[in-house]
Amino acid sequence: MASGNGKRSWKMERASVSVAGRSRPRSNKYSGGDSGKRPAPGSRERVWVGGYTRADGSKVKGYYRAAAGG
Repeated sequence: MASGNGKRSWKMERASVSVAGRSRPRSNKYSGGDSGKRPAPGSRERVWVGGYTRADGSKVKGYYRAAAGG
C-alpha cells in the first residue's frame, strides 16, 4: 500500500509565487528561462514554429524556419 506522500512531495516541488490581483498563484517552476532581453526586431535569423494540426488531420511537429524578411 502506498504511503500517501507521493502527491504531497510533487506539490512541494512545484513552488509557486503569488501575484497581486490574481486569486491563484502561478507556478514558477520554469521561471528564469526567459529572463534575458528580447532580441531587437529583425535581428533573428530563425524563429520557432510550434507544432500544429493541419486541416486534413495530419500533425506537424515544431520546427525552426528562417525569419520573415531576412
